[in-house]
Amino acid sequence: MSKNKELIAEFLESDFYKNLDLIDKYFNENAIIEWHSHEGQIKLDREGFKKITLEMGKTFLNMTAQFSRLLEAEEKVVTNFTYFVETIESEDLIELAHFMAIFEIESSQIIKAEMMSIAADDA
Repeated sequence: MSKNKELIAEFLESDFYKNLDLIDKYFNENAIIEWHSHEGQIKLDREGFKKITLEMGKTFLNMTAQFSRLLEAEEKVVTNFTYFVETIESEDLIELAHFMAIFEIESSQIIKAEMMSIAADDA
């Protein structure tokens, strides 16, 4: 696996939702995150992404990524994955959402992320 694909897989499989320092490790300080969901589009900088991640992490005990695809072209990694979560209310892994994402990488850090997600219940 290439180093860029490894970087993205490591990030998505990490506990970044509990350890916000990992977002600083993987994302450049000037990174832009564009996220499209059923609620519309949001555009975040790294600090904004950390804020929503902090809220998300409060309810998840565990979050696991299952990859369907992990492809690389030039300095971009494209992935299709599903997150499964273990919540405070249930120790069973619950299918949370399906994602398609494009990550642009420079100097071993993410400089741009474009994501689309759909709740597993809606798929």
